[in-house]
Amino acid sequence: MGIAKSSFYSFFESKEDLFLQIFKEEQEALRDSILENSFLKYRTEPDKAIRAYLRYILHIVDNHPIWRKVFIEREQLELKISQSSEEEIKKICSDNVATILPFFEEWAAAGLLIDKPARILAETIQAVLSLIHFRNEIEAGDFPEIMEVFIDLLAENIVKRSD
Repeated sequence: MGIAKSSFYSFFESKEDLFLQIFKEEQEALRDSILENSFLKYRTEPDKAIRAYLRYILHIVDNHPIWRKVFIEREQLELKISQSSEEEIKKICSDNVATILPFFEEWAAAGLLIDKPARILAETIQAVLSLIHFRNEIEAGDFPEIMEVFIDLLAENIVKRSD
């Protein structure tokens, strides 16, 4: 592309920072699609919304080249990340929870969820996605089935059961 190093580093501290910025922009671009195919589609059915959300994220990770690099190939994560990137990663995680939290608050207010704070439940959903980072350590072919077990357990046990 012909950008001088000095010019590049006036915008980004490292290649990792550039990659993180690209990832963040891609994530923002996909956010509406993620919500549309999960929480908005099943707004009154939290178990279905949770399943759809997690499955859609897994689909994106499997098929989107940038998300695949971050979550499966882990090439960029093994490189040294600057302090500003560490803070940005924390902000991305916080923003992800903030995006889905209103749905959990709505469901909690309607009495559809177990008796736990909505924020804890939303963070639990996000936490299960961290398992993607261990995909390469799991027996080949087992990861999708393991994630399905987690998704079903979460969806079934976060929603209040009508006895």
